[in-house]
Amino acid sequence: MKNAKLDVHARLMKSYKQVPQWWFLSLLLGSMILSIVMSFVWKEEVQLPWWGMLFAFALAFVVTLPIGVIQATTNQQPGYDIIAQFIIGYVLPGKPIANLLFKIYGESAPSMLSLSYLTSNLGTT
Repeated sequence: MKNAKLDVHARLMKSYKQVPQWWFLSLLLGSMILSIVMSFVWKEEVQLPWWGMLFAFALAFVVTLPIGVIQATTNQQPGYDIIAQFIIGYVLPGKPIANLLFKIYGESAPSMLSLSYLTSNLGTT
């Protein structure tokens, strides 16, 4: 890879410093803490308890890598959003906002952020 010729964009990006990994991890931890605090402060409006947030985070963590590898190698993204909605709908029936938040934290955010990162890295190597 060192002998590869860099395109114009890669040459321009070399002038910037690499963002440290701790910065991304602190953003992740901060957003997770704020989400859990939100489930305590606005309990009635949010309808998703703190353990539901943790379950959404765990589900996103577990499925991001396998779905990212499938998408990077086949260009097909298997969706698990309906399965996630069924799970939280069964656990918390009659709470549509909890269902929506669980889908956002457990499916939408990882598929938008992490999977685009995984596909860009796995598709080029």
